[in-house]
Order: sequence, then structure tokens, then C-alpha cells
Amino acid sequence: MKGRYESEDRLFRLRKEIAERAQVVYDDWEQDEEGACDEYGCGGICDTIADEIVDVLDRAGIDARSQHDDSENHTSVLARLPDGIYGVDIPPSVYETGEWYVYKKRSGVVFDESDVIVEKIFDADEAEEIWSQE
Repeated sequence: MKGRYESEDRLFRLRKEIAERAQVVYDDWEQDEEGACDEYGCGGICDTIADEIVDVLDRAGIDARSQHDDSENHTSVLARLPDGIYGVDIPPSVYETGEWYVYKKRSGVVFDESDVIVEKIFDADEAEEIWSQE
């Protein structure tokens, strides 16, 4: 089990930086009274937050990529480490309300590392097959 904890620790140590990068995305997100934005239309910011998470992980030497979940219409991140694949995300309920491309910014959100979810989703023996399918 030592490898799992080392992998989780690597990801957990990056949560503060991930939260800081997400905060910049959130702070730059301007909507009019109907929730429209020049950059995102009426959509949310999960794609851009996921891009920032991938960049943080990539700079830390962790193989990562974004994934879109059609059933939830949300983009999060998969990170591949020696012991498996982890999900890394800031749930959209933290920073927005709405659904299906009609989202409104929650006011006054300040991200911290506790908003960054790290969860092992596939063990090492499943990782190669899963990673090659994505």
C-alpha cells in the first residue's frame, strides 16, 4: 500500500496550487444579469478549470488529461500514477449553479485546497487498459 499513499500525497500536495489556479479562472469569469459571458456564453467554467488542473499536474511530472462526462455535462481530470488512475476535480456545485449549458456563477466563492477532490478510480492492473481507451 505504500505506493498508493505516495501517489495520493503527490496529488494532495498540489491541491493548494490547483485551488489558486481555479480561483483565477473563477475571478475572471464575468456574467451579465442573465448569466451570459463573452468567453463561455451561458456555459460554465469546468473546461477551463480542468485545463488548469492538467497544467499543474503536467508541470509536476504527472501524466494527466481532461475527460468530459456526458451524463453530468462536466469536465474533470484523470491523473495516471504508478499505482493507478486518480480523478482530480473541483465539483461544479462549489462555483456554479444550473445545468446543461445554462450556468450561473455563485457569488463570493473563494477556493481552498479542501475544494479539490482527489480520488483513486482505477488500480494499476486496470490503468493501462483504461488509459489506452481514453
